[in-house]
Amino acid sequence: MSQLFTDRDRLLSPYKLCSFLVLFILFISTNIFAIDDIGPKQNLFKISDIQIEGIKKVEKEAILERINSRKGMMLDNYLLRKDIQRIYSLKYFEWVESHHRKLKGKDILVFKVKEKPIVTRIIFEGNDEVDEDDLTSQLKTKEFSILDVNTIKLDLASLQKFYEEKGFYLASVDYELRNRNEENLDLVFKIREYEKVLVKKISFFGNKAFSDDEIKGIMETREESLFSFMSGSGNFKEFNFNIDIERIKDFYKTKGYLLVNVGTPDITVSEDRKWVFISVKVNEGPLFTVRDITFQGEVLFSDSELHEKLKLKSDETYSEALLRQDVQMLTEMYQDKGYAFANVLRTLHPVPGENRVDVEFSFEKGKIAYFGKIVVKGNTKTRDKVIRRELKIHEGAMFSGSSLRESKENVNRLGFFEPGSVVFNTVSPQGRDDVLDVEIQVKERNTGQISLGAGYSTATGAFLQASISQNNFRGLGQNLSFSLNIADSNKTFNIGFTEPYLFDTKWTAGGDIFLTSNSQSSSYDYKRKGFDIRVGYPIFDYTRLFVTYKFEDTQLENVVDPTIDPDTENGLASSVKTTILRDKRDNRMEPTKGYYLSLSAEYAGVGGEKKWFRNEFDGRLFHRVVGDLIFRSRLFAGKIERDGRAIPRTEKYTLGGSRNLRGYSYEDIGPKKTVNATIEGVNRDYTFNSGSLFSAYTQIEFEHPLAREAGLKWVLFFDAGDASPVDDFDLKMDYGFGFRWFSPIGVLRFEFGYPLGDDEQAGSQFHFDIGQLF
Repeated sequence: MSQLFTDRDRLLSPYKLCSFLVLFILFISTNIFAIDDIGPKQNLFKISDIQIEGIKKVEKEAILERINSRKGMMLDNYLLRKDIQRIYSLKYFEWVESHHRKLKGKDILVFKVKEKPIVTRIIFEGNDEVDEDDLTSQLKTKEFSILDVNTIKLDLASLQKFYEEKGFYLASVDYELRNRNEENLDLVFKIREYEKVLVKKISFFGNKAFSDDEIKGIMETREESLFSFMSGSGNFKEFNFNIDIERIKDFYKTKGYLLVNVGTPDITVSEDRKWVFISVKVNEGPLFTVRDITFQGEVLFSDSELHEKLKLKSDETYSEALLRQDVQMLTEMYQDKGYAFANVLRTLHPVPGENRVDVEFSFEKGKIAYFGKIVVKGNTKTRDKVIRRELKIHEGAMFSGSSLRESKENVNRLGFFEPGSVVFNTVSPQGRDDVLDVEIQVKERNTGQISLGAGYSTATGAFLQASISQNNFRGLGQNLSFSLNIADSNKTFNIGFTEPYLFDTKWTAGGDIFLTSNSQSSSYDYKRKGFDIRVGYPIFDYTRLFVTYKFEDTQLENVVDPTIDPDTENGLASSVKTTILRDKRDNRMEPTKGYYLSLSAEYAGVGGEKKWFRNEFDGRLFHRVVGDLIFRSRLFAGKIERDGRAIPRTEKYTLGGSRNLRGYSYEDIGPKKTVNATIEGVNRDYTFNSGSLFSAYTQIEFEHPLAREAGLKWVLFFDAGDASPVDDFDLKMDYGFGFRWFSPIGVLRFEFGYPLGDDEQAGSQFHFDIGQLF
């Protein structure tokens, strides 16, 4: 039997060369042949059979399927060499050899292998701060897998990165193989964690246009702070810091510093290996303005139309961010004409000797295309129609870039899928370069929520809260919710259902059943129960018209204000409310941009025992100022009018407390009256808020993360408003600060309010409440 090839290509020593020549001669006479240099192609023998020797754990068929040699084939040296490489590429063997065996006149091709050992156990040593299960989840090597050193090296890199993300910047990871026997071994990862390295100081040099704090505000890398132990902020992560350098460059270019240069950061570790000091040199360069904006190539629109659409303007400061938006907008203009493959190139030409730049847009329109098949994938629960009814694109329609983008935004807005998982892929079918099929990939998220919480609120006292909701009930996009809130002064039960597309039309329908018991007012307690039914229809994009019918029964208890008439308060109210609602917020839970507008008119008197007209306006604006600093504002105004009957006190407006004017206590603002009464055996003059038929207030906030990972934010606010007749309107104002924690049971708000003007002596107010304010 002869050894034909091995997988190890070795340089030939003189001794080996002589051996090779001897073997070559022996092969001619005895069919024994060994080759290290293949040389010209040669036929060796016709294969009668193929045998595999040395395998214990690997199946023979796995090797036979890998090689190209087959029974009956003429074996040549090139085919044999390739087969050895293929077997070795399985990564199961330490070495592979081929042999020729003569048996009863038959020529048998034999592959001899030595299997790699099995990784019986994976052991971590030195991981005092990180859980073993967390480290195991980072590995591609698994227990009882065949040893693969290349995979282990990838595992080392994954573990190193994982430790860096945990804040152990100086951690080192190595490995060791410990033999248990000839066929099994232990893979040991040897870890030196050291202590977490925190960023003590980030310093910038050369920055004149922007302060250190302004630049730090756009970075993910943060200096160590009071809340670092909660959020993990302050940890130094090299990967994130490298991205921060690019953020700084983009920030400067967005502000007009086209030639900014950010030097290689100087990173210094303290002697005790606990702190990192970072120094960054910035060469800002001059501030550039835009001179001329020109259009070249296949221009489909007039210059005036294009200039009108651009956000980047001549004689204004250059902005990289605006330029990117303009490229996207111009591309969509062409795509909306059907040119799906339109290409918009932008070229910058700095003006010699001036701090100005010319911007040139060049267009390549391509050919007109149409939408082909639209396929939805990944929706194991959500019905196809729930996704398709949000689309603004249609099979066979001319391609439209803006419709494609808005369709993706609408599907994302449903909230049924993981953030970032909605992908719209466009592919031309074979032989049709004027058609684009659309494949919509989604990854479903858990749309059911169960929450249970308890705590204390200055508005309601101690509370217990429970809620169950399913925002994609039966996979049809329906909303089913149940909530229960039990507090010292407020008990609420509500069950609601909403069908967003009634009978697969654009109509929305839903309803609620509710029961409320409230004792927050110093004048009375009340119980209210009833139901409402609502229908809605879109009248414009993002705008719906709703009509709501509500039926409720109100009963007062523990009345201490002797001026309140129980006959006016108690009884049935049957009302119809019409609302126009426009919602363009980017996120309903934590909006950072957009607005919300609601205008409603309500008439009570469709049956029942009470009558009134009520008109209300609610407007909210959200804007990202810089970085994560969010500006939020709200304007509310409401007016109620009589329709021949007295207005119940429970329907009138008062202000004060954690939900509107936070510098005042609950029901502190509104028309007051003083009456003599006996309460709990004490006879004296008492002051009660009688409520107003008109109220208006505004709220302004600046909100910024304090510890991102912990969901903690700080807020500064200003409130102003009054609840009094229009002709006696007396503006009350307050300011304050607070903290918000976006916790599993909701948004917890801790706020300190201080009145302004004549009420400054009233003192401050502390409010703790649950729920987003607006």
